[in-house]
Amino acid sequence: MGRSWVMMATMLGFLLAGTLDSSGRRPEEDDLSQAPDIPIFTSLGAGTHHVCATLSSGEVLCWGSNLMGELGNGQQTDTPIKTPVKVIGLSNATTIAAGEAHTCARMANGSVGCWGSNRFGQLAGDLPSAAAPVPVSGIAHAKTVAAGTFHSCALLESGRVHCWGYNETGQLGGSTETQSARPVEVPGITNAVALAAGGSHTCAVTGRGAVQCWGYNHSGELGNGTQKDSAPPVTVAGLSTVRSVSAGDSHTCAVLKNGHLVCWGANATGQLGNGGTADSATPVPVDKIANATALAAGKYHTCALLKDGQVMCWGSNTHGELGVGPATGSPVPLSVSGIPRAKAVAAGDGFTCVILREGAAKCWGAIR
Repeated sequence: MGRSWVMMATMLGFLLAGTLDSSGRRPEEDDLSQAPDIPIFTSLGAGTHHVCATLSSGEVLCWGSNLMGELGNGQQTDTPIKTPVKVIGLSNATTIAAGEAHTCARMANGSVGCWGSNRFGQLAGDLPSAAAPVPVSGIAHAKTVAAGTFHSCALLESGRVHCWGYNETGQLGGSTETQSARPVEVPGITNAVALAAGGSHTCAVTGRGAVQCWGYNHSGELGNGTQKDSAPPVTVAGLSTVRSVSAGDSHTCAVLKNGHLVCWGANATGQLGNGGTADSATPVPVDKIANATALAAGKYHTCALLKDGQVMCWGSNTHGELGVGPATGSPVPLSVSGIPRAKAVAAGDGFTCVILREGAAKCWGAIR
């Protein structure tokens, strides 16, 4: 899995306006706004080694690793697929989430379908894996979906959260640490408005702007001032005006209603963006950003989307995932050149992707 590859857009000649490589170079933008028949990307899900995107048509395209069928095209392959492939049977997907080797999508009718590895029940079924979407039984009114390394969750229209899959550190919520191949309700979460799943933890934003997290906490990613795992949800310290949340491998970040950002958890590569590299079990402010609208926490880096459409990234840059040149990381946010008008951002293990305002997609870094 140590190899990297260059992904140039040519179905990516008309699908992706940009490159995905390991050179660390800045993304170069192509103006495809006038080209015919270009798919309009509407949402992105970045997994560990693959990416999936919903289109305005309701279809889903995926690219990258497909070892366990996580691209949903009916196949399992030993080498990464460089050109986006269509997920079988989807025509009404609205949002997407990607884990290490599985993917889940929310449909317009509120149902959820998942595909890829099912080793720990993350597809909510009994098959060892599925190379095409299978419906998640028991989820009928989902508002959005989230995918961690080996678990999946759905935020329902009622404000409740259901999770399924791996549960060794309590990332499904509840009072036990038993994995489940069927969705189980997270107790105590009744008015969630946003959801994120990290490596082995999960977080939800409540209707009052607070954040509750559960699962693995050895780096402080639950944000409650301890480093003790918790299956029952715990409240992140000091937050009451949160708009959205994003969870990386071992860190978590939130966008506040005033456009500022805070992060907590692991920080060895500077992924908290506060200028240091010490872990923090409580939220710390991200430097230099006061007008963010969204963010994406990758494995060891983080990126933010600003109100004017610019993107800033910080943390590890081993594979060029910060989009700023030499493979030197940064503990403070750096501006990504060539991205003047993004409307969505996603981050994985060593790569970053955005959707531009005209609907094209652009990626940088490396999928390995």
